[in-house]
Amino acid sequence: MTAPIFILVGEASGDLLASRIMRAVNGHYGQQKWVGLGGDYMTAEGLQSVGEMHRLSVIGLGEAIKNYRSLSVFADELVEYVMQQRPQLVLTIDAKGFSVRFAARLRGRMQRAGWSVPIIHTVAPTVWAWGMWRRHKFARVFDGLLCLFPFEPDYFAPLGLTSHFIGHPAAFDIQPQAPAKQPSTLPASMPQIAILPGSRKSEIKYILPTMLSAVDLLHKAYPKAVFTLPAVPRLLHQIGSICAGKPITIVDGNSHLAATLTNCDAVMAASGTVTLEAALYGAPGVACYKAEWISATCGRMIVDMQKVILPNAILRREVYPFLFQERFTATALSNAVTRILNDPQAKSNAYETARQLRTSLVGEAGQFDKLVTDALATWLEPAPRTIN
Repeated sequence: MTAPIFILVGEASGDLLASRIMRAVNGHYGQQKWVGLGGDYMTAEGLQSVGEMHRLSVIGLGEAIKNYRSLSVFADELVEYVMQQRPQLVLTIDAKGFSVRFAARLRGRMQRAGWSVPIIHTVAPTVWAWGMWRRHKFARVFDGLLCLFPFEPDYFAPLGLTSHFIGHPAAFDIQPQAPAKQPSTLPASMPQIAILPGSRKSEIKYILPTMLSAVDLLHKAYPKAVFTLPAVPRLLHQIGSICAGKPITIVDGNSHLAATLTNCDAVMAASGTVTLEAALYGAPGVACYKAEWISATCGRMIVDMQKVILPNAILRREVYPFLFQERFTATALSNAVTRILNDPQAKSNAYETARQLRTSLVGEAGQFDKLVTDALATWLEPAPRTIN
């Protein structure tokens, strides 16, 4: 029997990306036995999960320090699980800090056992925004790197790390819709405003309250405004409690995110992958972020804030203004959204931005599935031929 593939994911965006990779591999190589850590999307593709992926959903230096012991124990547990399963391939998706630690421990454990398996990571560290030194750590512990953006392999290939561009599935899947003609007198009487506070508990804690205060201000200016919050299913209860009494419709993010972003007039989004998705859907908006003070302080010292928002970094211009830490206030956020609603060209400009982003991320490339299977061909055996 063919050995399984071990795959590890730590958050909602990685769950979706990993499921697309699994689907591509299953389609090209035949249905695989998938074991590891993941969420609902991956389960639908055949994953046998050995734990809860939200155990890895910590963010910022402060949280990482507080959770170090439990994460360390969990990494050791997963290493022993891999050693028992003896998979043909180990895939880690995003969750960069944990993935590097896990890969380093697994490599050491394999060396002691006299057995080895390729360890491939997907989603390169954003060394173009901060921490160029992180390249070396990845080159030491991984055998390959699958990159979502075309400019990333050049950062890692010189270090001897086999790196492939596979594209971002959102760029292949999302087709922005040209906006209908709008009246020249904006803002509209019933603007559609999307609220995207993030997919981690810490983000809900630090970001959502300020967003809700901004909603109060916007609701006074636009009494008929429609506010929609697509939530990660596992956070529905937490978000529902915080939003109680607010003029907000909370929907399942898995099934309603696309419609929400397609139809909205403005979006307020936590910094992260969702800013890229929102931009690809042609949604004008503003990005924001707030973290505990130690993470914010360290972030200011090592992160290029001009590049931390993905669509801004890819197009090398400000697609979404970024409100970080003390600049992220209810007044600043509501003012930013108001400027968008008062701009009659906002939707058409966002649509043109979406087209430019898609071109940058896809270019002349083929389908996402083929880019994935071509990249993994180095490490996976061809599917057995069927004899008629």
